[in-house]
Amino acid sequence: MSAEKLSVSLETETLERARRAAAREGVPLSRWLNRAARRAADLEEGSIALEEHFAEHGEPTAEAEAEAERVTERTGVGRPIPMDRARANQAALAHLDRLDEASDQ
Repeated sequence: MSAEKLSVSLETETLERARRAAAREGVPLSRWLNRAARRAADLEEGSIALEEHFAEHGEPTAEAEAEAERVTERTGVGRPIPMDRARANQAALAHLDRLDEASDQ
């Protein structure tokens, strides 16, 4: 994976929060910021794609929405995760990020 250096300006509070979050996850700030930017871009692009889909095909029917809710409930998507499990998941992801970072070098 290639990387490009750049200079950015962040609000002081935002930068402090980002540093704390990166430290909690055990990853460098640049890696944390890269991941946060990627997530934000993914959400934006997904939102645009959804708007385009609805513009072309129309809004989903009540029946389609009900079926989506049934599938979501059946798969457990969106259910709260216990805090201890969420922390374990974060630790595992941070470990994988460190492994990935080491393999990039």
